[in-house]
Amino acid sequence: MQLKKILPLIVAVLAWPFLMNGQVTTSSISGLVKNNSGNSLAGATITATHIPTGTVYSTTARTGGRFDINNMNAGGPYSIEASFVGFETDSKTNLFLTLGETQTFNFILNDKNGQLSTVVLTGRRTSSAKTGLETSISRDKLALLPTVGRNLNDFFRFTPQAKLTATGGISLGGQNNRFNGFLIDGAINNDVFGLSEQGTNGGRAGTPPISIDAIDQITVQLSPYDAALGNFTGGAINAITKSGTNEFHGSAYYVFRNQNFAGKTPGVVDSLRKKLSNFDNKTYGFTIGGPIIKNKAFFFLNVERQDDSRPQPYTPTGNSTFNVEDTIAKLVGHLKSKYGYDPGDWKTNPDEVKRTNINTRFDFTINSRHKLTLSYRYNKAERTNPSRSTYNGTSASASSNINFLSGAEFFPSTTHSGNLELNSKYSNKMNNKFRVSFTDVVDDRAVVGTPFPAIQILGWDNGPNINLGSEISSGANLLKQRIINFYDAFKYYWGKHAFTVGA
Repeated sequence: MQLKKILPLIVAVLAWPFLMNGQVTTSSISGLVKNNSGNSLAGATITATHIPTGTVYSTTARTGGRFDINNMNAGGPYSIEASFVGFETDSKTNLFLTLGETQTFNFILNDKNGQLSTVVLTGRRTSSAKTGLETSISRDKLALLPTVGRNLNDFFRFTPQAKLTATGGISLGGQNNRFNGFLIDGAINNDVFGLSEQGTNGGRAGTPPISIDAIDQITVQLSPYDAALGNFTGGAINAITKSGTNEFHGSAYYVFRNQNFAGKTPGVVDSLRKKLSNFDNKTYGFTIGGPIIKNKAFFFLNVERQDDSRPQPYTPTGNSTFNVEDTIAKLVGHLKSKYGYDPGDWKTNPDEVKRTNINTRFDFTINSRHKLTLSYRYNKAERTNPSRSTYNGTSASASSNINFLSGAEFFPSTTHSGNLELNSKYSNKMNNKFRVSFTDVVDDRAVVGTPFPAIQILGWDNGPNINLGSEISSGANLLKQRIINFYDAFKYYWGKHAFTVGA
């Protein structure tokens, strides 16, 4: 019998460390209610209304006139009223709440019997309670801050302690970018394999984990001492997505950039600068949000497509002995006729990125005490990353190569993430937040072409020096003979010129 009584306590204690790893997705307010004589008004009613959705949060002042309202929607605008029997109602309008912060609003109620001959409007100081170094990037900052390529890192750099690393990641407080925690609506979106230079899912494909048009607010925290925050050693980047309102709203956008919208070669003197090679970056999508049931249920949807192509052109250069383009054409013809293998292009080798991103969110006001939020995100990214041909016709150095498109690296990445969050208020002293989130990531790495030995021929005056980039487990003798045939054909077409080929 005793075991049955203490078992729930044991389960709760064991689950506590996991519950502490959650991140803040809401805001809070607190303050005091007094009369014009400075006396506290315990029992006063405080009502906060989220204007866009009509959601109402209410509480009563405790002893000393203090009040708190937790688990409120971030953003706004809000209208907050304080009322008490026998006193005039005091209200504050057009208020905006910052993600993860507790903002303070104090109210002074005048006696209803008083006569006011003059109304004086004075300024109000708003204070907030923070739990460490923190930078809030609100919706208006997201709209105003400049960004090139719609990269989230451009917004994170608004944080004074943030630094963009050479590999494209964000270092917070001097820590490695892989030590950061990146969360969307409370769901972890870190790079689960630890290989992404950006430290987020999809980073290996060179794409962001979410569209900036789906984000409402971002908070960057360093060394917070709130017990509810954890599971990171660098910084916490906490983003929440947009939600629907009582009015239908939406947008459609198309972003295009090519060499004509970019500057000339950077890092060299003006006389040597020239126009960049042709490239083509396109991003387009739409957003739509609105009510399902007015004041009760809302939806938001964002769909975005990214299609980037950056060719890496190579102009063949030869010498007086042979023509590079003609020789490569003969080699490719031999590979196709002899082995049925097409090594692909070697003069353009475009670096291509394709991404499809879908973000959804549903908000439900169950009653005055319970509010439910559901969100789901889908991100599919693919990157083809070939090496550029660099042979100069005279050297066999490590930087002199003919690289075929078949040897390009292919990075596909698919991420599903979502969460369910229930915010509840049981009394003026007890609030609860229940969240379940999931993140499913499938990352891969492959080559574009069909399986074929990767061969490097560095010279043959003193015998062949052949390196295999991959082995085939069966048919070793056949593979050996194919290599010899390949080498003989290569020697025949090239003559005695040291050269490197990556297939």
